[in-house]
Amino acid sequence: MIKAIAFDLDDTLYRQEVPFVAAIKLVFPQLIEEELTPLFKLFRTISDQLYEQSRQEDGPSMLEVNHLRLSKALEACYSLKVTEGLTSLFEREYTQQLTQICLSPSLKTVLQQLTKNYRLGIITNGYTQRQETKLSALKLSEIIPKENILISEKVGLEKPDHRIFELMIQRFALHETKSLLYIGDHYKNYVIGAKQAGWQAWWFNHQQREVSHGEIEVFDKEIKRFNGLVDELRLLL
Repeated sequence: MIKAIAFDLDDTLYRQEVPFVAAIKLVFPQLIEEELTPLFKLFRTISDQLYEQSRQEDGPSMLEVNHLRLSKALEACYSLKVTEGLTSLFEREYTQQLTQICLSPSLKTVLQQLTKNYRLGIITNGYTQRQETKLSALKLSEIIPKENILISEKVGLEKPDHRIFELMIQRFALHETKSLLYIGDHYKNYVIGAKQAGWQAWWFNHQQREVSHGEIEVFDKEIKRFNGLVDELRLLL
């Protein structure tokens, strides 16, 4: 029986593509008529790879990550060369767009209803300042206790490290791991990480990604539509 639910943040509790596309169209008006979903998916993939590298002792800095993820994605998709100045302009606009994100009304309602019977939390990888900007815009602290919101840089641990899930167990004050559920969109970091910590895990696979070759399907449930998350959460009420 599930007693507590922890969520990923990016592309789980809000559509990360929305602020990204808005920023791209403002900074690169020549792409305003383009279908930008493929660009966003590549940007996310490169971001994940570079973020993991940045955690290494000799890894790229945050500024280098910001430039490389955008320049590589734009060059691959549209053969566009991007200067560091344009990268900085995009990052400023992207940060501004992130202050405008919000929970969908249906998701906000179901989260509020879940608090009556479940303990809720968030475990998110990322830089503290950037993630706190998103959390503030989404007003999640009005629904989820601040002590149950774990940001990897802030706590010094990151998914898929089982210790960040164990830290959340302490925050939940629940030690029957089978009663804990994690929901996120990144298979390796979130699903495998949660399962290795003994949790149940739902793969929020609205990007329609494939499990990497050699990996075993260990998720307890796969959700393939963005709106499908609300439908599945309602079943828990």
